[in-house]
Amino acid sequence: MANETQGALMFTRIGLAVSRHPVVVLAVWALLLTVMTGLAFQGLGAGGLFERLASAEATTPDTDSHVVYSMTRTDGEGGESITVVVSGVDVAGDPASAAAAASAVRGELAGLDGVASVTDAFTMPDPTSQQARALLSADGDGFVELVELDEGLDDRASQTANDRVAETARDACLDALRAHDAGADAHAVSATLISDSITGLVEKDLVRGESVSLPVALVLLVIVFGGLLAAGLPLIGAIVSILVGMGALWCLTFVLDVHSFILNVISILGLALSIDYGLLFVSRYREELANELAESGDGGGEPPVGEAMKDLVRRCVVRTVATAGRTVSFSALTIACSIAGLFVMRSPVLRTIAAGAVVVTLLAVTCTLTLVPAVITLLGRRLVRPSALSRVPGVRRVLAAVGDSSSDDGVFSRLSRRVVAHPWAVMVVIVALLALMATPVGSLRVRSNFTEYMPANSSVRTGYDIVQDDYPALATPTISIVAQTDTTGAAGLVSDIRAMDDVTHVTAAPLPGREDMTLISVLMDVDDPVGQQAVDAVDRIRAMTADHPFWVGGAAAQQTDFIDSIEQGAPWAALVIVVAVLVLLFCMTGSLVVPLKALVINGFSLVASLGATAWLFEGGHLGLPRTSGLETFIVACLAAFGFGLAMDYEVFLLARISEYWRAGYDNDEAVARGLQRSGRIITSAAAIIIAVFLGFVSGEMISIKELGVGLTIMVAADATLVRLLLVPATMTVLGQWNWWAPKPLAGLYAYLGRQG
Repeated sequence: MANETQGALMFTRIGLAVSRHPVVVLAVWALLLTVMTGLAFQGLGAGGLFERLASAEATTPDTDSHVVYSMTRTDGEGGESITVVVSGVDVAGDPASAAAAASAVRGELAGLDGVASVTDAFTMPDPTSQQARALLSADGDGFVELVELDEGLDDRASQTANDRVAETARDACLDALRAHDAGADAHAVSATLISDSITGLVEKDLVRGESVSLPVALVLLVIVFGGLLAAGLPLIGAIVSILVGMGALWCLTFVLDVHSFILNVISILGLALSIDYGLLFVSRYREELANELAESGDGGGEPPVGEAMKDLVRRCVVRTVATAGRTVSFSALTIACSIAGLFVMRSPVLRTIAAGAVVVTLLAVTCTLTLVPAVITLLGRRLVRPSALSRVPGVRRVLAAVGDSSSDDGVFSRLSRRVVAHPWAVMVVIVALLALMATPVGSLRVRSNFTEYMPANSSVRTGYDIVQDDYPALATPTISIVAQTDTTGAAGLVSDIRAMDDVTHVTAAPLPGREDMTLISVLMDVDDPVGQQAVDAVDRIRAMTADHPFWVGGAAAQQTDFIDSIEQGAPWAALVIVVAVLVLLFCMTGSLVVPLKALVINGFSLVASLGATAWLFEGGHLGLPRTSGLETFIVACLAAFGFGLAMDYEVFLLARISEYWRAGYDNDEAVARGLQRSGRIITSAAAIIIAVFLGFVSGEMISIKELGVGLTIMVAADATLVRLLLVPATMTVLGQWNWWAPKPLAGLYAYLGRQG
């Protein structure tokens, strides 16, 4: 116990500082919140966070696909191009009317500020030329207008011009079109418009997710704590962490490409951890307060008044920071290290996710260690008073049945004793259930397709799909190849590619600005541009031989290179996680067996949850959209975040069990008491977090749905099957071996304890 007390010295000092100067702490947080919120939403003239988010395709450096992507980008080379897709016009049957409609549309677009030129098939010198036919629908029911913007437009001017073209195409042009054909329609497509549609969807999903999650979380917290004041404390930490985290992400946009969907990922994690930590902290504070009142001997444990009450609150706050603060700090460090495994990946997207997630994790724990105890100190007696809800008979019976976390006796201690009585049977059943859940992992398919992030029913998505289906010469190629030779030298490679199955269209042209380089565009008759057929074609082309170097890119190639980079980085990421968990859990418990067991059990639980998630989406079960596989970066996030959240609950449970073990209780009694003290916190936190995750599932973006469902399954399985049943069963079987460490490590633990 001496080690535990001395090891908490730093946290005791933090608790003393916060409890003595709560107003200063609140003022610092208020200033930080004001500044960071202003940066996130106003941006000091540099654009707010949503304006600075990137939505371009994410490539993996030092790969073929990245070389092709870099060579074929046209940033800074002339003005941006916008494709206006006109449909529902009978070009084949009534060319004169179609020409009149095109003229009307062209006139509307050409008059817009920022537009340099407008081109269509009807302005070509030879309307029957291949170049002109490329601008007419293959089905004869539409045409496109190619709009070039002025050169030198800055980002905001270019965005404004894009918006004007899109608005004109959808409104003013439609009036002109319908004068010629009542069924005509128009859609604008460009890189900027695609990016804006994705960012808009992210913002919409974020607002929708939090508008659902926060009220539900508040209701559940009120039920857990029996009062509004106590329930609001974890949410205060969550809101502050997310807003300050958004400001931190705004700062990151100046050194990294922060992709739009990362914002939702970070918000989900920030909400989950803040609620977890706040719930544990407030519960431990109430426990310390109950213990103080019970030991005061003033008859009935009634709270004092005046200065005596302030002193009581300060003592309880200090003790809570020293105990629960130490626990959440170990948890946050473990989660941060788990997520930090993504830093070894080559993908900038995963590294940016890791940076944002580590920042929000540290913010969540910092809020819990400083902001929450400062608010508790100032609330004083108000937080002690029983709420009206706690006097409701039904609620009182529920709380009595579950058992308060301030008691050593309750439903969780009784559950633990039943597990202790039959540990092998429990282990067999739970392992069998997890193995069944893990079965679909064997057939798990991962995919990465940037175009799927566009809103499904948006105008830009409709226009993009029409171009892909009806304008082969303008369509985004299934595969793009850059060959280091001129078009004559690339003829042999082009011939070999044309002979491949499913290839419908191949063009070869000089790379813009490079006559010595050839760009080969390949269209394939495939339902899925990143499906197995396209991936196999990429592999076959890369295996071809030629007299000149060539690089293969496109969506399927980017996906292949991304997956390969994850497979290459996974062992190093796993090593980071294993070392971090071993070191941190050893420092917390002094045991080598506990962290090893945690790694095995949490890894097994993670695989099982991934399997269940894959089964749900690939089969379209429970009303979820059916997909051809899970998004690749989401699988990486699920692995990192899921393992981190599992370790979160592991730390909560082990911290209490370890306390009782160090206090001299035998192993089984320590497990029973520790589970009783932490079981209600773990299950309550899990229920609230599940509600938070499901709030984000209500959004439209498939990748965020996958993340929300995956984390929901992970948290649900971990908080029930693993933490309440499997861990107590394994600790019962291992007995005193749970706390074993080699003598050198045991001596190191004792030394660290003496150092405080």
